[in-house]
Amino acid sequence: MHRVAWAAAVYLVLSASVASGADGLQRWTGGPPPPLRLTTLAGEELTLASFRGRTVIVNFWATWCEPCLAEMPSLQRLRDKLAHQGVEVIAVNLKEYPARISPFVDQLGLTFPVVRDSDGATTKAWRVNVFPTSFIIGPDQRIAYIVRGPIEWDSARVESEVRRVNRTARQPGVHQAAAR
Repeated sequence: MHRVAWAAAVYLVLSASVASGADGLQRWTGGPPPPLRLTTLAGEELTLASFRGRTVIVNFWATWCEPCLAEMPSLQRLRDKLAHQGVEVIAVNLKEYPARISPFVDQLGLTFPVVRDSDGATTKAWRVNVFPTSFIIGPDQRIAYIVRGPIEWDSARVESEVRRVNRTARQPGVHQAAAR
């Protein structure tokens, strides 16, 4: 019950900021991403490094987090729309078992990789303390944006910024810091 109440409180606070016109995207100034090496629900190892050359949205979530589940369909729609341009999503679930995660993945029709942070070490290394939290990482493996709380991933503004990160980081000699 404590988790549900906490998630609801976070959702209400963040919903107010979204309703006031903020799209949730905050430019990242915190340095390179920590390593990401986790296991998918199918038991395969996945690393962020294996996605070099693609724009990746790393989304931290949990099944007990209502705002996390609410934003997943828009995250899937964005991924479907931009996958052919090299955009991918990695959903990092916090400390839950595949038997709990899989029904949500199936119900939501998620086709992007879902990995388990079984001990919470990755969530801690990425300094995630609000669910959902997402990072938009360019093809150069630099974080461009952080999003704390739920957003509509397929909104025009967010889609435009994801496309910009994807384009800018692909240009030879251009890094995200220079693009700001």
